Amino acid sequence: MSTAYSHAYTFQGKVEKFPGRGGWYFVVVPKKYTKELCEKRAAWGKYPIAAQVANTTWKTKLMLKKGGDFFVALRADIRKKEGIVVGNRLRVSFTIT
Repeated sequence: MSTAYSHAYTFQGKVEKFPGRGGWYFVVVPKKYTKELCEKRAAWGKYPIAAQVANTTWKTKLMLKKGGDFFVALRADIRKKEGIVVGNRLRVSFTIT
């Protein structure tokens, strides 16, 4: 993955789900990246990334949870392809595009 920022963020995290019907599945980005990511954040609070989990790469947006944690959302097709369920620990990589 290469971008104008040319910096890949790679971390491991646990798959979680927002409560309620239709809640998003996601992995929280470690707090050690928060300051750097906030400096690069677009005005509307999210910006495009190229994300990778296992053998799957996709374009999505890095977003903020209430409380200031960044997260990478995991779409249903990605979860199905990679067999991802709540509680899994995943290695996630992303670059800002």
